[in-house]
Amino acid sequence: MTVVQLSVFSISGLRGIVGEELTPEVTSYISASFGALIGPGTVAVGRDARPSGDMLLSAACAGLASVGRGVEVLDVCPTPTVLHHTRLKGRTGAIVVTASHNPEQWNGMKFADAGGRFLTSAAISRLRAFVESGNFTRADWHQAGQVRTYAGAIEDHIHAITENSLFSAAKQRLVRRPLRVGVDAVNGAAADAAVRLVKELGCEPMPLHCDTTPEALAQGFPRKPEPTRENLTELCRMVKTRNLDLGIALDPDGDRLSCVDDTGFALGEEATICLACKYVLPIHKGPVVVNLSTTRAVEDICAGYRVQVARAPVGEASVVERMAETGAVIGGEGNGGVILPEVNFTRDGLVAAATILGLVAVTGEPLSALRLELPSYSTAKTTVSLTREQYESRKRALLAEFEDCRVDERDGLKFDGPGFWVHVRPSNTEPLVRIISEAGDEAVLNRQVARARAALQK
Repeated sequence: MTVVQLSVFSISGLRGIVGEELTPEVTSYISASFGALIGPGTVAVGRDARPSGDMLLSAACAGLASVGRGVEVLDVCPTPTVLHHTRLKGRTGAIVVTASHNPEQWNGMKFADAGGRFLTSAAISRLRAFVESGNFTRADWHQAGQVRTYAGAIEDHIHAITENSLFSAAKQRLVRRPLRVGVDAVNGAAADAAVRLVKELGCEPMPLHCDTTPEALAQGFPRKPEPTRENLTELCRMVKTRNLDLGIALDPDGDRLSCVDDTGFALGEEATICLACKYVLPIHKGPVVVNLSTTRAVEDICAGYRVQVARAPVGEASVVERMAETGAVIGGEGNGGVILPEVNFTRDGLVAAATILGLVAVTGEPLSALRLELPSYSTAKTTVSLTREQYESRKRALLAEFEDCRVDERDGLKFDGPGFWVHVRPSNTEPLVRIISEAGDEAVLNRQVARARAALQK
């Protein structure tokens, strides 16, 4: 068995179209390979709410048990909850059956180590080589692993957030003045957890797209899965018409979050890490790590607190690795991901929600006012349908087009020029090339994106 035909097997894990590239047989085989590679112990397994998740979770459990690993099934729960549980309970590793923000026909697996951290790029390469070698032995009849369930992972995760000292002052203020919060979980894995977290922090949740019944899931996602500004029109309307204090929106597996202010304006995912830094750094000052595609506003904010910002390649495993090296107190990505190592060493939508609610509570300002305090840049995120191999053949054209810029080649090509930057890189999750750019002026921004797109088409 080999997995080289899968579209994506990268630092972000494995993803494929269900029934075509990704089947129960492939899932079971790769899970068995992972179990054999990490060694003895118990592996936690959870999934997002996709209709294919139950089938593939069963296959993953069978694969792990077939090589003698114990299996602890968490069933439907946010990806960060699975990793928190792995770290909290000292499990050998974890598999999350999820395709994150990909469309419904996709699914996949993410792999974590015993510390509750996703595998690094080097570890993923070792896993893929091990999968393709097939060099492992199945357990015999009396050595097969046992499968059991654990129902308290979400409760444990919420408790870890609400009882952390970072949120003590916020909780006290929220009890005195509860916020009314719209919660849009795209009928995903974080639907129950996000509503419960908002309640535990003393606020009143107003659910939107928080239905995970089989009937709802069979209808597919009620909006496009990424919590981008253009996908949150219903939440914006709900916040405005019901006079809510704010709204929060998550992706299908609950590791990314963006928000809507009290006027019904969607801030966009880039604002999440900025707001989180404004909440955490006054309480716990220290280094910050973000990826190469994240807004320059993070540096602007952190300069006010006199803390250093380090950059890492895209992919939370890379960000986490750099955070561990620098002793960062907070990190994340401009896609709505916030990493707070005191709670969880992964992007955590529940943690992000707590920081947003906490910031509104401790400042006493509405989110619309806090939004206006953020540095403002024009940003663009677009894609070109190219494989990684096609991208490699066009790198020379990109370098020639932006020869007057400073170049960072750690993850694709990032060009820093006067008043702008543009990052061109193959996606870790889809067969696409992403173009992310930021500038102080929209006309400058549009020119840089057009230059990058033209170079890729040469």
